[in-house]
Amino acid sequence: MKRIRAVILAAGSSRRLGFSKLTLKIDGESVIRRSVRPFLREDVEKVIVVTGHEGWKIERELIDFKVDLVHNRRYRDGMSTSVRAALPFLGNADAILFHLGDKPFITPDQISIILDEYKGEGARIIVPVCDGRKGHPVLIDANIVRDEIGAVEGDKGLREVIEKHKGDVVFIQSDEGSLFDIDTLREVDCLRKRGYTVEKGER
Repeated sequence: MKRIRAVILAAGSSRRLGFSKLTLKIDGESVIRRSVRPFLREDVEKVIVVTGHEGWKIERELIDFKVDLVHNRRYRDGMSTSVRAALPFLGNADAILFHLGDKPFITPDQISIILDEYKGEGARIIVPVCDGRKGHPVLIDANIVRDEIGAVEGDKGLREVIEKHKGDVVFIQSDEGSLFDIDTLREVDCLRKRGYTVEKGER
């Protein structure tokens, strides 16, 4: 049986938004809780959440979730440092699901499609695509992560790893939930126009 772990990257500083986007409430639930919750499932043996800027706020939001919290002291040096911070927690996993903490509309069904593809075809890298754009979560063979991530720097993160192993990539069709993230007030306004109640969380 394949051992799957998930890494949720939640270390950013929300500079463009001006307040903590991960504690923003959408219909009463924070963005980070919405982003993490779908991964709390039997076929994902461990969920690792990497925090950074004001990590205590994220820890408080997830206090009742069964996750491993890792604080990345070097979060200002780019997303690649958050991936490296998670390495000691990968254990003997066969594959890792990487997701971003500001993508709150991923669904359990989307995760199931990725895992079914991995378990059935044994793809080493799986990337969801919607309208020609690459989304999340991305599944990567754990050996690729262990071998390659040490050489990646800055905000290139996993993109450089995926590009290096593009011959191993399988693209699967997804929906808008794999793309939608919250970076600016434009996305906040978009949610409100769609009928969501959006409120600031912890400052």
